[in-house]
Amino acid sequence: MELQLAYKTVEVLEKVQQTANENKRLATNSFQQGYLQRADVLAVEVRVTEIANQLQYAKSAIENASNYVSLLMNDASNRILKPSDLLSVTPEIITTTKLSENRADIKAMRFAKDAYQQLYKADKKTFLPRLNAFGSYELYDAKIFKTGGSGYLVGMQLSWDVFKGYKRFGKTQKSKATFEKASIELEEYQAKSTVELNKAKRLLHDAKNNLILTELALVQSEESLRIRKNRFEQGLEKTTDLLAAETKYAQKQLQYYSTIFQHNYANAYVQFLIKE
Repeated sequence: MELQLAYKTVEVLEKVQQTANENKRLATNSFQQGYLQRADVLAVEVRVTEIANQLQYAKSAIENASNYVSLLMNDASNRILKPSDLLSVTPEIITTTKLSENRADIKAMRFAKDAYQQLYKADKKTFLPRLNAFGSYELYDAKIFKTGGSGYLVGMQLSWDVFKGYKRFGKTQKSKATFEKASIELEEYQAKSTVELNKAKRLLHDAKNNLILTELALVQSEESLRIRKNRFEQGLEKTTDLLAAETKYAQKQLQYYSTIFQHNYANAYVQFLIKE
């Protein structure tokens, strides 16, 4: 998504640069005809230079984002990457609004807690004495397989090592503390995840509203620029007013696409938090 935004920023600035160069040509012609002062031409030239600098920074952002993606893919070629999809508003597919208990990270922490609980139970059982049972049955007769006489013996042995009591007590306390710590960490992680989910849903809602506002502002600034440019070509508009309208239009474009990025990011984060 950062690559998408970076490429869209370059696309916007390249169009703004074309407009600025055209304005510079018009301003130069008007100056040669005596309709504008030299200061007006210089102001247009400064604007052209500013756009060129912004465009260079935007191209550097593409390289930076490409390097980060290459790092994630363990690719050391440092290629300039381009996303297959253009920046656009992604549809919202939200099947539930609650935190999923079957999410992989939450399940992993729950399994760890259960494992510590079993260790704690096993350590507690070491306090119980050991019980061994034995028995035998014997036949007494002058001939084999005869049952002229028989006897049996049954016994049980109960043993308990009292000299290891403190050692077992310490081990049990340690396993109990580990189990309780894992339980608290699981509850805390689930609580934080719920807070993050609510925050992400609010962020998504705010981004949806902001999309409407920024799109409206973009349309208004585009129309304002068109009117001022027509008046400037007829010599009815000041150079500073034209440059201000041009700057505002460029800002509204970048703001609109940045809002799309924020919407898509919030949407993807919500999907991650509620996925099974």
